[in-house]
Amino acid sequence: MILIQTQISIIQTIVYFVAAVVPIFLFFVLKMHDNSNNNHFRGLLIVLAGFVIVQGIYHFVGALGFSQLAKGILEPISFVILLLFAISYFITRSKTKRKEDAKVQ
Repeated sequence: MILIQTQISIIQTIVYFVAAVVPIFLFFVLKMHDNSNNNHFRGLLIVLAGFVIVQGIYHFVGALGFSQLAKGILEPISFVILLLFAISYFITRSKTKRKEDAKVQ
């Protein structure tokens, strides 16, 4: 019999992998339909998808019983990817605001 904690981790893994499909799908839709060469949003989507996928791998490895690998390696990698997402977002946002301010003046 599988422990309830393992079952929850497996369900979380499935949910994370399904959730990763959304930013990946949006990336390809924007790539096909957006002709403006605005790669900022697509870059954010890829970083977000990477974070969600690493979280899914983290829960999967934890469900297999490799908690040292999950906590020691995958959790810090996940944290770094999330920080990269935040930094990318703020850089993109500041560039967009500067362009909007330049258009107004």
